[in-house]
Amino acid sequence: MAVDTIYTVAGGAWFQDTLNGVAAFFNSRAGDSLIAMATAVSVIVGAATYIRTRNIMDLVKWAGFYVLVIAVLVGDKRNVQIIDLSEPAAIYQVDNVPTGLAAPASLITRIGAGMAQVYDFVFARPDALTYSKTGMLFGAQLAAGSSDFRFSEPEIQRMFSDYVHNCVVGDIMLNNKYSIGDLMNSTDPYALIFSKPSPLRGLYDKNRNFLTCEQAITKINTDSSDISGRNMSPFLQQVLNRMHGFTNQVFGPTNGASTALFTEMLGDSYNYFHGNSMTSTEIIRKNVVMNGLRSGLESFSAQNGDTAGLVNTATQTSMAKMRLSQATSASIAANTLPVMHSVLLGMTMALFPVLIVLAVVSSLSWTIIKGYIYTIAYLQMWPILFSILNHAMNFYLQGKLNGTAVTLATFDQVQNTYSDIGTTAGWLALSIPFIAWGMVKGLGQVVSQAGNYLGQTLQSASTQSSSQAIDGNWSYNNMTTGNVQGNKWDTNYSHREGHMTSQLESGATRTLTSSGQNVFDTTGAMSKLPVSLNGAEVTSSSLTQQARESEQRAQTALSGYQSGRASSWMQLQQFASQRGNSDSLVQGFDQSTGSNASSGINKMLSATKTLAQTLGISETEAYNRLLDKSSRGTVSTGTKASAGAKFFGTGVEAHVGAELTGSSGSSHGTSETNTQTKDVRSDRTSQLAQDFREGLDIVKSSRVNAGGSHTDAASSNKLEQLSATLTDTQNSYQQYSDSMTRSHEYSEMAAYVQSNSAQINSNFDQQFANYVMQKSGNAEAILSDTSSSEVAAERQKLAQSFVQDKVLPQIQAEYHGHKANLGSGMSNVAGVPGEDSITNNWNTNSDAIRDHENNAFIKENVPQIVEQRYVNSNRRLSDSGQDIADSKEAIVKSRDELQSQHQKTLDKHTQGIANEKTSQKSLAGIDNDELTKMAQDAQERGSTYYGKK
Repeated sequence: MAVDTIYTVAGGAWFQDTLNGVAAFFNSRAGDSLIAMATAVSVIVGAATYIRTRNIMDLVKWAGFYVLVIAVLVGDKRNVQIIDLSEPAAIYQVDNVPTGLAAPASLITRIGAGMAQVYDFVFARPDALTYSKTGMLFGAQLAAGSSDFRFSEPEIQRMFSDYVHNCVVGDIMLNNKYSIGDLMNSTDPYALIFSKPSPLRGLYDKNRNFLTCEQAITKINTDSSDISGRNMSPFLQQVLNRMHGFTNQVFGPTNGASTALFTEMLGDSYNYFHGNSMTSTEIIRKNVVMNGLRSGLESFSAQNGDTAGLVNTATQTSMAKMRLSQATSASIAANTLPVMHSVLLGMTMALFPVLIVLAVVSSLSWTIIKGYIYTIAYLQMWPILFSILNHAMNFYLQGKLNGTAVTLATFDQVQNTYSDIGTTAGWLALSIPFIAWGMVKGLGQVVSQAGNYLGQTLQSASTQSSSQAIDGNWSYNNMTTGNVQGNKWDTNYSHREGHMTSQLESGATRTLTSSGQNVFDTTGAMSKLPVSLNGAEVTSSSLTQQARESEQRAQTALSGYQSGRASSWMQLQQFASQRGNSDSLVQGFDQSTGSNASSGINKMLSATKTLAQTLGISETEAYNRLLDKSSRGTVSTGTKASAGAKFFGTGVEAHVGAELTGSSGSSHGTSETNTQTKDVRSDRTSQLAQDFREGLDIVKSSRVNAGGSHTDAASSNKLEQLSATLTDTQNSYQQYSDSMTRSHEYSEMAAYVQSNSAQINSNFDQQFANYVMQKSGNAEAILSDTSSSEVAAERQKLAQSFVQDKVLPQIQAEYHGHKANLGSGMSNVAGVPGEDSITNNWNTNSDAIRDHENNAFIKENVPQIVEQRYVNSNRRLSDSGQDIADSKEAIVKSRDELQSQHQKTLDKHTQGIANEKTSQKSLAGIDNDELTKMAQDAQERGSTYYGKK
């Protein structure tokens, strides 16, 4: 299958999707249904035409066009590849495209693209200046854009500006190393300002370290990738953001957006327009340094406040207008029209199914086909005309800039030239759609229409400017939005001059008159509220109301005072006959050492049972023995002391006893039986006797107690009631006095406000509005709603609160400052019984109560008596403790003597046992062992003789 090629300036991917859609439509059932419907309509229209004309050629014509459309234009399919001139490396393939779409599009676009390439080849310009490769005025815009290159690092930009202020300006004005003219006309300002810098002057880096000019040059050259050319990406991105063509296409991916292509095209553009051989790195460094110098010099002039500050403003304004003009022309001409061309060509291809259906109708076939071909041809005239216009503008720009060195002196001129060329090219590009259609239909008439259009545009602009110049009507920065005026009639004469009015932050206005006076108008700064807070009126009303309330509280307190005075006397009379209060104090302390009677009985029973089990006797006999020993007090010694009082008691008892029993016995006999008995016994009878005696002593002992208890009661119930009544009476009088004083003061303040209203009368409406905004979350409704009674009540409440918080403190301070001159004509507060009379009554009543207590023989020294008894008990306890300590020493001494005697007895007993063993060692002079052996031998022999072996 043959392959046709379609060329497009941009949007190759979009064209591929469009053709895929058309091919899919004709290969679907929807396409077949549409063809069937078109065939039916075509048959009906052909038959009607033949019936109307009776001309056989109409049938032949219908058949020919039907076969051409159905069999050739739609039925034949071809493969198409799309070549996007903005992306030559990408080829988009589409299969089964109808011949009626592929053949004319391929033929016409190949002619159009070929003609544009031929023009570019004939003109022989670099790629940056060739329309078929880079678009409209790409090289010019690239060169113009490079004139705006600045330092991409903020810190280097700051340091370079400081370097210009401190080093460059100093070299010009102090050292005269070079003049301002040398700097402005230098083609290499970088080499000029960085040669032989000052070793004394300097600047500070970001860390506040001082660097001399020599050190600053080294740091700037080392740290700045803009000057060294290490990083081109920031400048490439700046170009991509503002330009069109191969670096920034609307449809499809971009190509050539790389640093290498950018630097190559930048160098080619500069070499063509300015006739130099600088590399892209040198161009960027030169433009960056020149923009840095301009910024530094302009800021230095503006900081010094001289007339050069106006130059700064004018320069910035000029550059802003230049950029705006250039952006407008580039957007309309260089960007919008090429994109519009691609969109219109794609729309023409996308409408092929609809057009081919209409072409089936024989009466419309030729018109539809011819118009379709004319449309494609018309669109293909655009690239050719763009190429011609691009060459013309580049040639004109080269002539304007040929040999012009880019210096600080010519920088603005170069930028203005680029701006003028861009504006002119954009303006002329608007005529290309008219001229292209004229080349298809008839060039003369269409060119005339295009000339009229452009002429009207020029005439309109020039007419407006000349009219403003003649009439003297100039308008700057005027903006009107949404203004509607109507039904106004004002024929009054008004004349105002010489005034300067400015609005303040508060909303008030300040007017400076021609005579130098300042007039303030606070109408715009004051709120108009439903409630009006007039200073004198609202203050006087509030003070009068408070005076009435204070007087009412004084009357209430006076009634309470009178009632309390009568009640206190009645209670004083009742005290003589009714007394019910009591006062009692008891203090006590108890300390005891020993056991109670129950513990002593248990100890006696335990000793009795143990002795009965040991001796094998009855508990009664054991009890009698222990009681007997306790009564007789065998080897024992002891002491006992006891002392006590009512609240304090103590007892100490000690007893030491020892008893030893020892026995030894032997028997001798002449018999066959030989017996030896050894018995040593030491029992616990003495210990049991001691335990029994201790229990008996506990049971028999009695405690010596010393105590004191005394209760005296003094009735004072009525006295306390009388005291409380008198206290309430005194408080009521104090409240009455305070309230009357406050009421008198409020009345005087109200009179002061009325008499000094000229000084106090102020409008507090705005202060009240601010107060409500702070205090209430529903401030807007409170300050604006005049129909709601609830809101009105809340507003009145806030107004009173505002007067209390904000207004009255000021009036009170003013009043107290002039209090000495106030209230001279007002009556004094009525006199009432004073505080001294109440105190005297209290003292008199207290004496009467004390007399009643004495008559009732109520003791008043109860605490002293109890304290004395407490001291006596402590003294007795201390004496008993000393006695116990003395007895303890005697007990310990007796115990030691008994232990010594016991040991001696034990030793004597042991010695007696040993002697007895010795005396019993032999029987008839024969050793026991020998005697035993002899007995065994005799038993064996049956002999009854003992003594012979």
